[in-house]
Amino acid sequence: MELAQLLDAIAGETLDVRGRLDELSALDVRNITSDSRQVRQDSIFVAIKGTNFNGHNALSDAIERGARVVIVEELPASPLPVPVLKVRDSRLAYSMLIVELQEHPSDRLRAYGVTGTNGKTTCATLLEQIYNAAGRNVGFIGTTGNRYNGVQYPTNYSTPHAGELGRLFQEMADAGVDTICMEVSSHALDQYRVHGIRYQGAIFTNLTRDHLDYHGTMESYAKSKKRLFDGLAPDAIAVLWGESDWTPYMKRHCKAETLVTVGTSPGNQVIVRDVHLDVTGTSFTLVRNGIEPAQLPAEVAISTRLLGEFNVANASLVAVLAMLDGIPADHVAKIMADLQGPKGRMQVFYTPSGATAIVDYAHTPDALDNVLQVVRGFLGSDAGSRKLHVVFGCGGNRDKGKRSEMGRIATVLADHVYITTDNPRNERPEDIVNNIMGGVDGAHFYKVTSIEDRREAICVALDAAGAEDVVVIAGKGHEEYQIIGDQRIPFSDADEILSWSAKHKKAPL
Repeated sequence: MELAQLLDAIAGETLDVRGRLDELSALDVRNITSDSRQVRQDSIFVAIKGTNFNGHNALSDAIERGARVVIVEELPASPLPVPVLKVRDSRLAYSMLIVELQEHPSDRLRAYGVTGTNGKTTCATLLEQIYNAAGRNVGFIGTTGNRYNGVQYPTNYSTPHAGELGRLFQEMADAGVDTICMEVSSHALDQYRVHGIRYQGAIFTNLTRDHLDYHGTMESYAKSKKRLFDGLAPDAIAVLWGESDWTPYMKRHCKAETLVTVGTSPGNQVIVRDVHLDVTGTSFTLVRNGIEPAQLPAEVAISTRLLGEFNVANASLVAVLAMLDGIPADHVAKIMADLQGPKGRMQVFYTPSGATAIVDYAHTPDALDNVLQVVRGFLGSDAGSRKLHVVFGCGGNRDKGKRSEMGRIATVLADHVYITTDNPRNERPEDIVNNIMGGVDGAHFYKVTSIEDRREAICVALDAAGAEDVVVIAGKGHEEYQIIGDQRIPFSDADEILSWSAKHKKAPL
């Protein structure tokens, strides 16, 4: 694409230009990057201030590798041998340029985004299954991997960076995909990774404490999430969980004409009633309240195999979005009955000892509380004979403030708590454990065992569990690695349960 056309896309963001651009207006640009190592001849290099590296320090390297134009937020102290454009926000400029170079790839697809602290993966996975069952060719982008046409590709991010995301959209469209269901993380929204994507539908699940090491405050965290709804077109569909204190804020300035809140209280446009929970799944009724979209019946009964009250919220949101998007209510209800939850979300394993093990991604206070409340409910009032064990840790180099709260929640709700490692990165595990213990009431110290090695902690918990006990292994869910220092070490909670079970399998009589 010609340089002049590309730079027109960011004309409104450009504050200053240094050097002669007119001589390069017809330059055929095939590569735009924010990583100087990926610069090729005739590239545009965009200098971004990252968390760990400032791209402004790599201008000379980018030029040596073939960058013909550089884009910055801060003008260099000395003149450069190539034109320099100063912009308001280089992340935004980068995404705008990528979208233009890739010729707006999302316009070839119907995209549905899910944001919130908890429930993104579950909702996006359920939507994927619903639209597949409704006859669409669906691609998925999220924490558990990117996939389409039966092939799965691992990912390091819930939402890929702008360049990778655009290429993924192009690949999927070229392969016949017509619908994409995706998680939209706060980091992605804050960094404009999804800028330029035209969403046909968006879901907001909830907002609770997480990622404050990055965002700083809950207000900043919420502001990032809100970008998804601020960017919706009038013909889009927005469905939000009405029981969140942050939902009125998310709705503000949203241009989607179909904007519906779903929840248990009477102020919602769709009310969730008649909730029934047990160890086989959930059932509930969705009741239309004060709105008249033709796609929503007065009432529709839903049953799912998903466990826990928080999954009632997830299932309600996706069912309402699917119906508002034109899938008949009776078809939605039939599909919902057969849906499977994503890997590592309330994933149940039955062990040879008779104990039940549950792997869940819960890595925030709210998520851990939800999971343990669900399991405590399953155990019933005879808690004296059936015990709840929990194995968990907290990630290193991440929000330290949530650690003590998770320690408090675990020791209040569980009978035995095994504090261990969970991606300690470059922090000392003992420091993380001490932070977690800061929230433990002295009367609950007796419940806690600290075991640094996660494999050992899982085995000790399974060894200790009685025949009718439940062991919740929280924090990593689908992940198949431990990040220790700067290394990713292969590790899977699910595999550890299976390995323990294989060793303890009883020989046939």
